[in-house]
Amino acid sequence: MTPPLSNISTSMLSDTMVLWGLVFLAIACLGLSVAVVWLSRLYLTLKHDYTTLDAITQSNKNDIFGLCSAALSVNEHTGTIHDKLHEVKQQLSQISEKMSDLRQYEPIDANSPYNVDIRKIRDGASIDELMRQSEISYDEAALLIRLHGGKKPA
Repeated sequence: MTPPLSNISTSMLSDTMVLWGLVFLAIACLGLSVAVVWLSRLYLTLKHDYTTLDAITQSNKNDIFGLCSAALSVNEHTGTIHDKLHEVKQQLSQISEKMSDLRQYEPIDANSPYNVDIRKIRDGASIDELMRQSEISYDEAALLIRLHGGKKPA
């Protein structure tokens, strides 16, 4: 017995649809498999990049921490040096004032023939000026300058 014609046509149509459905399902599964493989490779690449960037970031943080520590140390050291320099300037100023006071009040013997020359030396006269104006020798002028301040003889 042969099946009726209407049953054959429906059965074939149904088999063809099932076949096309299976082909579509196979293509969809293959596409999903490719997508899963591609996404997993992309995930591994991103994970590797993240690990690399994290290591670089941590290294940069350590470098910045070191630079900040060094900057604080330099700042503290600079502050200490500044304070010491200020103290030295004050001491130098005090010494300079004392020296000028001592030179101002250094007694000059009124009976000394070099009284005028000593005043000239304190005003900054040179050896040549003393020799010319006071008619003294080079050695006398140099000795007076050494004893009473002023420029060192040349």
